[in-house]
Amino acid sequence: MAHRPGDQGTCRAVAWPHHPCEDGLGRRPIRGKRSPQRWCNDPGVEATPTAPAWSRDVGRADWIGERLTPQKLRSPLTVTSVVPAGFEAYTRILHPAQEPGHGHRLLRWREISAWSGVPLSADAQFHTIALPPERPAGPAPWRGQGPHEGRLYLPDAEALAQVLRGFTTTPEECFFGLWDGYGFSGVSLTSPGSPPAMPLPDPVPVEVRQGPLVRLPDREYLLYTGPVEAITATAEIGHGQTANLAWPADRAWCVASELDLTCTYVGGSVALVERILADERLEALPADADDPLTHVEPSIAELVERAVDELLNSGHAVVTTSMGDVEAWLERPTRWRAGALRVRAERDDRSRGGSGGPVHYQQDLRREAVFRLTGAVIGLVGG
Repeated sequence: MAHRPGDQGTCRAVAWPHHPCEDGLGRRPIRGKRSPQRWCNDPGVEATPTAPAWSRDVGRADWIGERLTPQKLRSPLTVTSVVPAGFEAYTRILHPAQEPGHGHRLLRWREISAWSGVPLSADAQFHTIALPPERPAGPAPWRGQGPHEGRLYLPDAEALAQVLRGFTTTPEECFFGLWDGYGFSGVSLTSPGSPPAMPLPDPVPVEVRQGPLVRLPDREYLLYTGPVEAITATAEIGHGQTANLAWPADRAWCVASELDLTCTYVGGSVALVERILADERLEALPADADDPLTHVEPSIAELVERAVDELLNSGHAVVTTSMGDVEAWLERPTRWRAGALRVRAERDDRSRGGSGGPVHYQQDLRREAVFRLTGAVIGLVGG
């Protein structure tokens, strides 16, 4: 009998190809130094119930999809579009503006706020504080593209797991979703004159990649189980990637690191949210269930609208901000070539980015121009 996603009754009957560390529930260990338990390659050692392991029991996530708020036409996505509705309280954990390493130091949003002079309000986006109307006197304290999207900073994940453990009756039985679109395989480095490198294998077993998935609106996830600390179990195989979803068997809380967001949302009890907000190891802000996930600051929207007016009138426009410029121009259609909208951004540190593509000279041209220019302006500071 073929396995159907969400059909728990067949999960144990349909076995994956045998693996010496696979247990009777079809769970296979996740190997990584940050797993709560170091895995052994000895064929005589089996996975234990409290160690992280891949799972096919995807029906465990059905309740999440049932409680997510569907997107309404032309309405922004809200907190309960990524975290189930029905929890007493919600919060969002801000991903650091800059993580340590490569000569950089850990930098939190509050430091960016202090530099720009823009308060870190509950609904602040990163560009709210990093792209002020006027350029501050000192140099920008961060380098690079700002907060990482779709994952927790590892020390934050570990601190969060410690907090979450005290707010569930099933801390040893938790479930985690990892977006199935991540490609963790790659090509190893070679020395000059050496034979071509062999591609590194995907650390996710093929039977997991091809097995049943957790299916939620617009996203599909690989499922694994383990104690609450296993939120970091994929960090070693995924270049620091933490679980995108996490929840305990008793459904006391849910954590979501949505791919395109620079923060991680948590839904749970009032006591849990208060504990997260009070934890000095985490930088978190309160959230409401119906808060929009993202928004564009009015000052940015106004700059873009003026630039689009100029672009449509003259075919060229420049948006000047406190952190750099965005240039846009139209290439008119010809007999042999479709029209195109080109956008080029240049930060004050001289780093550049650009995009372009065909456009239709119809009623959607303004909307397309607003979308692309807004993204380029916000992209000057990375989010």
